[in-house]
Amino acid sequence: MLIEASTPLTIRRTSGDIRLLPGQPMDFPEDEALKLLAKAHGRVRQALTDWLAAWRELAALTSGMTEDDPRLPVVMAEIAKCDEAYLSGNWGAFRQAAVRVRSAVEGRNLRAVS
Repeated sequence: MLIEASTPLTIRRTSGDIRLLPGQPMDFPEDEALKLLAKAHGRVRQALTDWLAAWRELAALTSGMTEDDPRLPVVMAEIAKCDEAYLSGNWGAFRQAAVRVRSAVEGRNLRAVS
């Protein structure tokens, strides 16, 4: 389950502390997420995953790219990763690949990430 903090928050765990930041949901096992939601009520929430809005954002971002665009190989590689993440229901991996698409489109990264 994806959990997001309303303000920066450190979660103490026996396996190691986790830092939650607003706008950066983190995936937790469901039982742990439910305990966290109950214990830190008001400071954390379940993050909503809006696949359709995310795909639309990527479509708008990449609209107009042509075959001769040097950014295209990186963008297509990351879009493929978005697709894999979508099919497996992995929102975190999807958002990471989407960030790399944005970086490539904005010219910050012209190298494919493997």
